[in-house]
This record gives sequence, structure tokens and C-alpha cells, in this order.
Amino acid sequence: MGEPATGGPTTAKTPAIAGAPLSVPLPLVMLLAALAIGIGMGLSGKPLLHALDSGFGAALAEYALILIPAFTLAAALSHSAGRGGSERTVVLLAPLAGAGMACPDTAYAALSGVAGARKLSMLFGAYAGFKLLVPAGPAIVGTGLGGFDMRLALAAVPVFLVAWITGLLFARRFETGTPDAAPAAQGGLGGRVVAPLGTIIGLLALGFVLQGRLALPALPGFLVSPKGALLLGTLVSLLPLSRADRAQALESGMRRAAPLLLTIGAASAFGAMLVEVLPVARYAQFLVSTGLVLPALFIFTATFKVAKGSSMATFAGTSGIVAALLPSLQISPEAATLAMCAGAFVSITPNDSLYWQVRQDVFAGRDEAAAMRVLTVGSALQGVAALLAVCAMWALGLI
Repeated sequence: MGEPATGGPTTAKTPAIAGAPLSVPLPLVMLLAALAIGIGMGLSGKPLLHALDSGFGAALAEYALILIPAFTLAAALSHSAGRGGSERTVVLLAPLAGAGMACPDTAYAALSGVAGARKLSMLFGAYAGFKLLVPAGPAIVGTGLGGFDMRLALAAVPVFLVAWITGLLFARRFETGTPDAAPAAQGGLGGRVVAPLGTIIGLLALGFVLQGRLALPALPGFLVSPKGALLLGTLVSLLPLSRADRAQALESGMRRAAPLLLTIGAASAFGAMLVEVLPVARYAQFLVSTGLVLPALFIFTATFKVAKGSSMATFAGTSGIVAALLPSLQISPEAATLAMCAGAFVSITPNDSLYWQVRQDVFAGRDEAAAMRVLTVGSALQGVAALLAVCAMWALGLI
């Protein structure tokens, strides 16, 4: 996920050094930028505060319903890691681990001990699952853009498959040994991990089957929706834990969600201020006329990812800004969400904690250039492949 070992996902990754430049938290940067833009364009007093307030509060409640359960689920799954099976099984389960744990770092740590010679395949699978499967990337970005529903969850699957296969094909060029050659080690996914993920998948499938065919009461209808399925899956993941582990998982969920909610609020305020004071509709119309809206969203998100390193900070910062611009872009929330998720693949670089985890494991004893080449090129290829899939689906009218 690109989070530092301590602090929230938007804090600096290196300790403070005397004489080093001050690292300003991203939410503060965006709030100050929103204020500066508003004041620079002549807003003051109540109009200025109203523009900030209306943007900051947008979709925060919905985000809380996604982020807190998702991070709680991730913590519960990390407690439930058990003895894994063959390398091939681990590679197949890696995307579910990446999505369910809402963090490719955690998924990699849980599975690397049993991945054997297939660690890169497992890595790119977990990375693709985190970016493109519910309850991770599409749920987080889609909530901000107002498009997180069953349609988005299903539309993300073929894009995920393209990115996953691309990662597997790329990884195989650098892997040695034969599948299933290494004995299973402690780690991996046990039944207590599969149960909550299976609950989420099963409820989403049931919701798809029943959608538009049967009028469900309020509670069953909510449980087969993406948010309801995530909440119930999180409860299932908590049940087998001890009281102490359950409390720790809940605390972890709140602690990880809080800074992201602040980042999302600040980004939403910044986006709302841009729409308030700048001729955004004119710029958007030009972009629409060129037919480059989806590549532009991809590049915007990719640039943010390269600059910040953290995937979660990228999801939070970009979705809040794009949400304010989306009505002028003449594309569906589903298409915008998937293009942004594709952009967030780019790239696994040294300012991403996942880079160092893999660097010290897979590339120990090898030069830095080898690690940089494999991780940055592999993740970038996954992102470009995902974007091409999104563009194809958009051209065919599927999203």
C-alpha cells in the first residue's frame, strides 16, 4: 500500500533530520491550496467558507462505511493467516488476499513464505487484486465518484483479469524453479481467511442475481449490496478472533481510516474550490472533444502515485479532486473509477514501502537497477494493460 511503518499513509517515510526541509502533510497542502485559490479569485468570508465546507463533507459518511470495515477486515485477516498450500495455490489466492487485506504489503508478507519461486507472480497478483477488486480500489475510488455499486464491482473484474495476466506473464520471465517445488511454510491463507472473503463474494453474486427481480426488505437488500456485503464479511472475519485480537483489529481499522478520511475531505474541498472559481467546464469540454478523458485520468492518478508512493493516499487524494470535476467530463463514474485504478498501478518505486519489502526479499544480493527495472516496469505494464481494457469497455458501451 505504500504506507510508512509509523504514522498515517500521508506522512513522510523518512525520519526528520536537522536542516532537512519540512514535510507538510498532504491534507494541509490541499486545504491551504484551496484557500489560496479561493482568495486569489476574490472569494472571502461566507462564500469562501461555504465552498470549503460543501466540498469537505462530500461523501465522507460513505467513505467511512467502506474504509473502516475494509481496514478492520484487513487486520482480522492478518491475525488469521494460517498454513498455506502449494505455490500455485498461493498465486491463485494472491489477488483475493490483496483485495481483502486492502494492502499488497500485508498480502505479500502473509504469502511470501509459501510462494517459493513464484514470489513475483504472487506479488503482481496481490497488487492487481488490491487495485481492481472490491473491497479495495474500485470501492474506495468509486465511493468518492458516486459510482460504487454492483455494476462497478462486476465491471472491474475483466479489467483485473487483464492486469493480473499481464503481471503473471511478466513475472515468469524473472522467476526460477518449478511450481510446487518448495515445501509449505508458516503463512498463507487458511479457512478463517477464505470464509469472510467467500461471504463477500457470495453476497455480491446473490445481489447480482436478485437485482431488479425481487423486492427485498431493507436489511436483506442492504446485505447483498457492496457496502452490506463488506460489513458482513468483516463481522465474519472478527468472530474467530480472541477478544484482544478483535479489539486490536477494530482499533486498527479506525486508526488507518482516520487520516485517509481527512485526506479525502481536504481533496474534496480542493476539487470543489477549483469548480467554484475556475472555468472547469470549458477545460473539460476541450478534453472531451479530444477523446482523451480516460488517458488524462490515468496520467493524473499515475503522477500522484509516483509522487506520493502510497496507493491509499493516491486513491484518497485523486478521487476527492476528480469527483468535483466528473460532471463536466461526460463519462460514467464506473469508467472514471477504473481508469484511475489503472493509473494507480504506476509504479512500485523506492518511495513505496512495498518496493523495499520485495527488494529485500526477492532481490537480496542483486543490484538496485534489477529491482527497479522489474518492479517499476512490471507494475507500469499492468497499469497500461488495465487502461487499454477500460478504453475497450468504454468504446463498446459496457461502462
